[in-house]
Amino acid sequence: MDSGHFARALCLVLVLISFSLNPVAAQSAVQIDEIIQLTDETVYLNALDSDESNVLAIGDDGVVLLIPPEQPSGTETLVPITDEDLLAVDFHPAGNALIVGESGEIIRYDHQDRRLSNVSGAGAVELSTLTAVSWNTNGAWAYIASDNGLIWRFRSLVEGSEMVPIENTKSSTVQAIDCHSIIRLCVVVTKSDGIALIDADHQISWIGGSSVIWTDVECAFGNNPECIAVGSNQNLATIHLDDSIDGGSSMDAVVLTEAGGEFTHICAHSSDRLMIAMVPFGLIEHDVTKEDSFPWLDHADIASTEDEIATRQVTCSWGTGIDDGWILNDRGRVARFVPDNEIDNPLVSSIVGYALTVVIVISVPGIVLGLIFMNSPSMQASYNRWRRRRKGIEPSLKDRREERRRKRES
Repeated sequence: MDSGHFARALCLVLVLISFSLNPVAAQSAVQIDEIIQLTDETVYLNALDSDESNVLAIGDDGVVLLIPPEQPSGTETLVPITDEDLLAVDFHPAGNALIVGESGEIIRYDHQDRRLSNVSGAGAVELSTLTAVSWNTNGAWAYIASDNGLIWRFRSLVEGSEMVPIENTKSSTVQAIDCHSIIRLCVVVTKSDGIALIDADHQISWIGGSSVIWTDVECAFGNNPECIAVGSNQNLATIHLDDSIDGGSSMDAVVLTEAGGEFTHICAHSSDRLMIAMVPFGLIEHDVTKEDSFPWLDHADIASTEDEIATRQVTCSWGTGIDDGWILNDRGRVARFVPDNEIDNPLVSSIVGYALTVVIVISVPGIVLGLIFMNSPSMQASYNRWRRRRKGIEPSLKDRREERRRKRES
């Protein structure tokens, strides 16, 4: 490394340190407008999934709630068919859903008659705790995973169900699986074995990230070829998908050091917007297209006034408009969020950017974990963007925020 490169690298490090010592205070872009208790019974919810017309929330003791996205007050508690804890749910492209849980429980939700039924022929997993489920791109197979790392591909046939184990799995708990709606790849996140991809031939390949406890993953809609995983210590990974014959799928991860909480779930709101749920209660907006994240609902802004919501864990959330939506907590309360019109600039700070510190932790394949600036393409790209902004070639963070604000108001 020559002296010029070293000087520039040192300057960038000093800039990042200065931001970490002077973080921009978070401020919510939305406010809580209404709170609804979905059921009179005590429930303990673990997960939800949504399609265009319904939200399914599942939990302990076999509870399944069918929630109208626009009017959660019309929530229906479906007749239970098990007392096992249910842990994961995924809608099929045709409208039905598959639910999995403890003791190998696999349940089908039929959207036409709004009924639950047991899936037959799944004896191979009856002693397992099933922790994740996702239908593949065309809905022909579902991938079902367990707390001991095993993954099966599953489908229903006229004569019963077929479950085939996937080879090359590992041993730690599979926390979540999500399959892209167009690109023929699925992303698997685990507790201690990192992140893997499953291709159209049901082959699994591991791409890194074993130093992080990954908690959830969500793939973007449409042609956007990214999935976003979240994990311990405020890690966020972008998995770039490529299902071509010479596919070069890869992963980059960052640490959002000023996020204000630990990441637990990630939920889709639109084709390019995801919401990251945190403990303590809070949300971060992640823009997949821009690869940028913004404070959305900060815990400090609601802790003193919305105690019945803020003291519980977020199960997940869903959107009903550009800036409107609902947040479900693990005790069956939903809170509607709406834009906070009293905020002069609702997008007050960018998390993945220059207002708050970002530490590059993973870049795979082919790049060694923890490389310093001169060997890190991500940090070099950040430095190049900084230089372009100084020359007036690229808009500043302030300009980007103002442009984003104008678009929201138009």
